[in-house]
Amino acid sequence: MSFRAIALSLGLVLTATQAEAAYRARLLVPAGPFHGVHGLAFGPDGDLYAGDIMGSTVHLIDVATGKRRVAVGAPLGMADDVGFAPAGTPFAGTMVWTAVAVGKLYAQAPGGKPRVIAENLPSVNTVGFAPDGRLFVTQTGPANQTLWQVDLSGQTPPKKLWDQTGGLNGFVIAPDGFLYGPQADLGRVIKLDLNTMAVSVIAEGFQWPTAVEMDSKGLLYVGDFDAGTVTQLNKDTGEKVLIATIEPGIDNLAMGPAGTPWADKIYASSITRNGIFEIDPVSKAMRPVVAGQRAEGHLTVPGGVAMSSDGKTIYVADMFALRAVDAQSGQVRTLIPAGRASPYPSNVNITRMGERDVMVITSWFSGNVILADSTSRDATEIHSGFAMPTAAVMRADGTIVVAESGAKRLTVLGPNGSRATLDGVFEQPMGIAQDVDGKLYVSDAATGRLVEVDLTASTWRNIGVGLKRPEGVAMLPDGRVAVVDSGDGQVWAFDPTQTNTDAQKAAEIVSRLSVGLIPPAPMPETWVFNGIAAAPDGTVYLPSDIQAALYVLHPSGGPASFREALRGLTSWMFR
Repeated sequence: MSFRAIALSLGLVLTATQAEAAYRARLLVPAGPFHGVHGLAFGPDGDLYAGDIMGSTVHLIDVATGKRRVAVGAPLGMADDVGFAPAGTPFAGTMVWTAVAVGKLYAQAPGGKPRVIAENLPSVNTVGFAPDGRLFVTQTGPANQTLWQVDLSGQTPPKKLWDQTGGLNGFVIAPDGFLYGPQADLGRVIKLDLNTMAVSVIAEGFQWPTAVEMDSKGLLYVGDFDAGTVTQLNKDTGEKVLIATIEPGIDNLAMGPAGTPWADKIYASSITRNGIFEIDPVSKAMRPVVAGQRAEGHLTVPGGVAMSSDGKTIYVADMFALRAVDAQSGQVRTLIPAGRASPYPSNVNITRMGERDVMVITSWFSGNVILADSTSRDATEIHSGFAMPTAAVMRADGTIVVAESGAKRLTVLGPNGSRATLDGVFEQPMGIAQDVDGKLYVSDAATGRLVEVDLTASTWRNIGVGLKRPEGVAMLPDGRVAVVDSGDGQVWAFDPTQTNTDAQKAAEIVSRLSVGLIPPAPMPETWVFNGIAAAPDGTVYLPSDIQAALYVLHPSGGPASFREALRGLTSWMFR
């Protein structure tokens, strides 16, 4: 296979004229199989189907071989949960899934195409079929906690059955017709009579249970998201037996179907580990299911990145969790796991305060800007109410400058909580970097500009134009400003001392970088922030949201370095 073919398949090409002579590249964290894996269900074909919200994909997995392929691709495949209409019912074999971020419920008949059967259901989460083919759906958002019965034909509107469900999540409807499910917000598992809506509590004391499944003997299994555990639960006595501990972030469970070699084995999806695990409830043996590049991805949806002050650690805003990556080995640690306490980080910046690094975390999903200690991981300040904050930096005077892409402005947050805005300059401010003099460099994704902002002098000017969709920004040690253009998968370096802004695009660092996950409508194009970080020695770190990988580019030179880059890239491909 030629280098060009290999490079294109990996999504990263060093430009022949400049980067080949200036950088050597390698994969620091190899690609993962999903972008966070959520709902699970076995289909009538015996394969396991898995929902992938951020990748907007329903995956099909052969659990015997670990091979996987796309069942429903982006953007229609966004799925928090997946279910199949049972055999012997009018819509037997029809797959149903919940597009949680856009409030839609999809269905696809065998051999058919996806169709919307219900919409305007914010935070629609779990689907489940009764043995007679009735379809039940829950919403689990803070303002929407409802159980619905949905007409699979889509001809009649959903019927509301129960409000204030306590976060009823991944439930199962047993052959006896009762619903067994977790009330995640109440930390308990319940039995629900779907005819009378009578509720009885089976067991309490869970941290944040999000999934319940049942085996052929009638035993329940509970996945606890925050505890990272799978527990066997006797529905008649309430007795609990711990079966497995994975890591916080267990999202959903599926039970191996009868008549297959994996009957009554448990399959657990983990957002944090970005994988699916098979658990034998008798021996308690556990194995990762997905084969190929890696059975479990070390990153999930890497977005914004930042370098520690000592140059040893890269902090990664991984959407569901905040990670720390060793800059040499690529070893990944989870600083703040997925769960109720997760900030759902889309970007992170680092500021040195005395003897410690302070993480400035932004979440466009929640509208929050959070300050956290990188050592203790404790949040010291939480500021809410921002309109899609995509980046934030702390200045020497303690003020925080926030790019509010949803409000078309920069906001300066004072130490006392005051807010002042810079309006009329940006259409969609995205990334921010600051130089040693305190000047800011802000990318504007909507207008394709890189803008220098001097807050002290109250001035601004374009230093880069003609980009397609600039996002992540970082200062290079030579004074240039690097910016990720997610619109064409390139990274440019701009010299802020020059005035011929368009010509500066010749300073290209990387082309064909694999970035830009497809967002489902009407989600913003800022589905995943595409970040960049630079170390004091000029090393550049680039995440790929499409591959769930992290690249490192070392400043160096010569053909030997280029051959090393080729070996580093292809070693992952053929592993």
